[in-house]
Amino acid sequence: MARKSITVVALVVLWGFVVTPAQGPALNRLMEKKLVHAQEILKAVVTSDWVALETHSRELERLTRDPAWMVLQFHEYRKHSDAFVRAVQTLHRAAAQRDLETSPRAYVDVTLQCVECHRYLARARLAK
Repeated sequence: MARKSITVVALVVLWGFVVTPAQGPALNRLMEKKLVHAQEILKAVVTSDWVALETHSRELERLTRDPAWMVLQFHEYRKHSDAFVRAVQTLHRAAAQRDLETSPRAYVDVTLQCVECHRYLARARLAK
C-alpha cells in the first residue's frame, strides 16, 4: 500500500513538471524537493515517526515560501497554493501533537491538494 501511495504522489508531482514554460528549472527543482518530502512524510505517517513527520512537514511548508513557488501569477493558482499551505500546516500541527487520527487524514489532504492544483494547471495548459 505504501508503495502504491508513493507511486501516486510521484506521478502527481511529475505530471506537474510539464505545466507551463513559465515555470522553469527553479520550480522543477522545488517540485522534486516537494516529492522527496512527500515520500518521507508518507513513510513517517505509516511508521508513526513523529520526528520525521514534523521535520518533513516543516520543510514542505518552508518550500511554499520559496520565490519559485509563486512563479505562476494566476488567481486560481494562488487559491490552490493557499489550500495546499493550509493542508501542510494542519499536517505539521498533527505531527507536533503526535495525533494518530489527524496525521494520516492531513497527509491525504496534502496529496489531494497537489492533485487538484496539478489538474487545474493541466486544464489551463490545455485551454491555451
